[in-house]
Amino acid sequence: MRRSLFVLAALVLTPALYAQEDSAHFTREQVLDIFSQYNPSVLERAKTDTDYNAVLESFLSAYEASDTKPARTELIAVARNFDNSIRLQALTDIYRQAALTSSLMGQSADSAENLFRADLTDVFNRVWAVTVCLREYELSEAKRVLKDVRRDKTLSADARETQTQELKNLIRVLKAEIKSLKHNRGAAVMSAVDSFVRQTQEEQTPLLRAASSAVSSSETENLQIKSKNKKPVAK
Repeated sequence: MRRSLFVLAALVLTPALYAQEDSAHFTREQVLDIFSQYNPSVLERAKTDTDYNAVLESFLSAYEASDTKPARTELIAVARNFDNSIRLQALTDIYRQAALTSSLMGQSADSAENLFRADLTDVFNRVWAVTVCLREYELSEAKRVLKDVRRDKTLSADARETQTQELKNLIRVLKAEIKSLKHNRGAAVMSAVDSFVRQTQEEQTPLLRAASSAVSSSETENLQIKSKNKKPVAK
């Protein structure tokens, strides 16, 4: 099942592994070539920005995927969303720290969450644009391949019919997805924001509970110490 490209914005700093044992893997040079074709500004900035280059190198070292068409499309998405991903990580770190501080102070983190959501909306609007662009690229490629299949005289009638139907189905799915993305931009972006906030909060819940428990234990200990040191009232 095709994963939403909205999800792929987060893959730069936490790349998933999609390698299959019997398939050739993308080489470092092939990955860099994708960046060179679809987001060359990343490579240019990496030449002069040490920290930025470190992030790129971290991704290149961790990324491992089989050299397939779906994986290539996902890699293009990652390349196009590279800066969005870095900002996404920075915003997440800021929110987590703010939420933790609020928890330690016994305060609500609602204001931090509202700011986080506003910033995420901006990021995911950019990711939405990348997603639409890539789906249109896939649609263009599918149409091109369909023409090639129809012209290929080396294929048997059955093979040509099978491939033609598969490509027509893919084209139909892509057209429907592009139409839905364009028609429901606001809903798609808000759904991505809600999902990301929920995931971030779920990941941080154990830390917040531990911090709250530590504060409660410290307060209890302080009360016990004060009680022990309190002078008895003279009768």
